[in-house]
Amino acid sequence: MPLNWYKNIVNKVKNYKNKIGALEHSVLDEGQRFRDIFERNAILEKEISERTNELNQANKSLLTLRHIWGTMNSSEPLSEVLSTVVNGLSNELDYLYCALFQIYDKENSSILKVRAANDNEFAAKIQDILKHPLENIEISINEPKNIVNQSIHSRDIKCVKSFKHIFLGSNPEIDSEKLKQLDSLFANRSISILPIIVQEKPFGCLIAVSIRNELSNTERNFLSLFVGQIELAVTIAGLFEQIREQAITDGLTGLYNRRHFDQCLSSEVDRATRLKQPFTLVILDLDHLKFINDTYGHPAGDAAICHIGKVLKQNARSVDIPARYGGEEFAVILPGIDVEGGKIAAERLRSAIESVPVEGVGTVTASIGVSTLLRHTGSLNELLELADQALYRAKRNGRNQIQIATKDEQADWQLLALDAFIDILTKQHISVSSNVANQLIQKLKTSPIQETNLTGFLYFVVESLVKTYDTVYEGGYTQQKIEITSQLAETMNLPDSEIEKLTLAVLLHDLGNLMMPENILLKPGPLNDEERKKMLEHPIITAREILKPIKSAAPIVYMIEHYREHWDGSGYPGNLSGDDIPICSRIIAVASAYFGMISDRPYRKALSQEEAINILRDGAGTSWDKNLVEMFIKIIQKEIEPV
Repeated sequence: MPLNWYKNIVNKVKNYKNKIGALEHSVLDEGQRFRDIFERNAILEKEISERTNELNQANKSLLTLRHIWGTMNSSEPLSEVLSTVVNGLSNELDYLYCALFQIYDKENSSILKVRAANDNEFAAKIQDILKHPLENIEISINEPKNIVNQSIHSRDIKCVKSFKHIFLGSNPEIDSEKLKQLDSLFANRSISILPIIVQEKPFGCLIAVSIRNELSNTERNFLSLFVGQIELAVTIAGLFEQIREQAITDGLTGLYNRRHFDQCLSSEVDRATRLKQPFTLVILDLDHLKFINDTYGHPAGDAAICHIGKVLKQNARSVDIPARYGGEEFAVILPGIDVEGGKIAAERLRSAIESVPVEGVGTVTASIGVSTLLRHTGSLNELLELADQALYRAKRNGRNQIQIATKDEQADWQLLALDAFIDILTKQHISVSSNVANQLIQKLKTSPIQETNLTGFLYFVVESLVKTYDTVYEGGYTQQKIEITSQLAETMNLPDSEIEKLTLAVLLHDLGNLMMPENILLKPGPLNDEERKKMLEHPIITAREILKPIKSAAPIVYMIEHYREHWDGSGYPGNLSGDDIPICSRIIAVASAYFGMISDRPYRKALSQEEAINILRDGAGTSWDKNLVEMFIKIIQKEIEPV
């Protein structure tokens, strides 16, 4: 019994030991398994963290690239686009330093100069080494030993480990000591030189210093793609630049156009006023353009205009702003130039214009007016008026000369208008019979002028002529036309100022007809196409010439210019239609048509009022404003006895 009990105890102990051993092995196995899992999780966590950082960096890079590419494909100026490129590479894509070189022509060779570069600590270090900014360095494009030239000519990416290689073989002015310092600047960094080819022509290159020691295939492919986008951006920017140039450039002369000139003039006035620095305005007018056109043809007139444009460009400083101001009128802004300097510059222009004959024309001349801001006036409008007045004084005094505005320049618009009339009539700017011209001049010189406003005075001088010759062409209807158009304007609730301008426009329209050459005015038969064209254009030419010196009267010219527009858009000169046609122009159109129909002509008898009204109604809605026609008819049926 005791022996069996002992054996049982021993067996149980052995069993327990076996179970404990198995359990220990199991615990050890599980511990190892947990340690393996933990290690794998740690490795996985590290890999996830690395991939997350890479993904974040990739997202950051993509956002940067999106911004850069957005700028590349925008209408921003090329300089801003290229600055965005190099700054984006260094600031956002972790390149230490970037510079973009462009090829420029210099004398009989080509050079590379920095067009855009980083302005960071490395730029400062490069400047300290070279003793001047990298932008001042010129790399000859014709040095075959230079690695940059090799990259451009082979159109292949080149990689170097030292910044000094950018200048080796092409810049002997950079001595060995400076090259040594450049060598240590980006020690063991990968420096990529990427050629930029635009429309199959070398444009320049991009130099990018990487934070990495070697250029991987992935990075090489990325940079190649990036440079391709730069090439596209340069092309797009060039197209936008062409569009901008076309928008501000006169097509015939290549000078700035009137719109851009006006903007520059306003800016220059603001700048000069703020800095209390004078600038001079020069206005030129080509002498005898109408004579040149009539005698030699319009191509010859264009050649004369181009000649003046060429002279202005050749004599302009980089800061000057030469422009074609009108048909034969030009203007130049001379920043920082006082009146004495302006006079010298104007004489240089006058002499240059006269000194070189124009092919097919011969010698041409120009009359010039000069005014200076802060010397003659502080106002933009007065500056223009004073220069214009000086210009017209130069014309009155014989042309081909310079006149300077003075502080006490006679700004009385009555005398200015009188001079303009006399100048037009005596110098034959437009065809006027000598009898008409002489009688008007005498009337203007001897008649007292009591009016105190512009339209009142102009009304006086124009009416004096129209009254004298009214029976020659208009059958005495001018006064009736004025009264009826005024009533029509009042019915439409136009302001008094517009009615005054409308009245003067009607008078000027009739004056233009009176100034027609007598061979057309009194021709017994129907007019041919050329004569009809002159008949239609003459009122417009007359208004432009008479009111040209008086800028405040420009709306009157505009009314007359557009009275040949048709309601359906088939008229001229602007093919305007409907309500886009100025209301006063529509009124003049209806009145001129009606009174022209009821007036005798050398080649036909006057139509009756009923016949004229029927024609107006037939053309209502096509040639004329339908509502205006009906209002006009109601007025004339009350005011005018049937003919």
